[in-house]
Amino acid sequence: ASITSAIPLNATSVSLTAGDWEVSGAVGFIPAATTSITQLIAGITTTSITVPALGDNALSQLSLAAEVSVNPVVLNVGPTRISLASTTTVFLVASATFSVSTMTQYGTIRARRVR
Repeated sequence: ASITSAIPLNATSVSLTAGDWEVSGAVGFIPAATTSITQLIAGITTTSITVPALGDNALSQLSLAAEVSVNPVVLNVGPTRISLASTTTVFLVASATFSVSTMTQYGTIRARRVR
C-alpha cells in the first residue's frame, strides 16, 4: 500500500480475544528510486493509525540523514505483551517521513496466547 509522508497508516491488524497475548510484527518499507528517507517507524497498538509512545517496547524507529536508497527496509517490532479484557483489534502501524518521491509498505503481525 502507498504511504503518505509523516502520516501513520495501519499496515495490518488482527482481532484477538480476551486474555494475555504476546504480539510481534514487521513492516517493510519500499522506497522509489529517488525517495529521500529521514525516518521510519513501526509500532503495535490497540489504537488505529496511532504510533505508540517513544520508549514503548512496542515501537521500532529508524532515523536517517536524508538517505536515498532503492533497497527495502524492514523494521521488526516486539514481542510485546498485551492483556485484553474483551475481543480487541490490535494494529501494526507504519509511518515514514520522506521527500522527493513515493514509498509503499507491507506488514505482518503475529500473536501468541500467553495464558
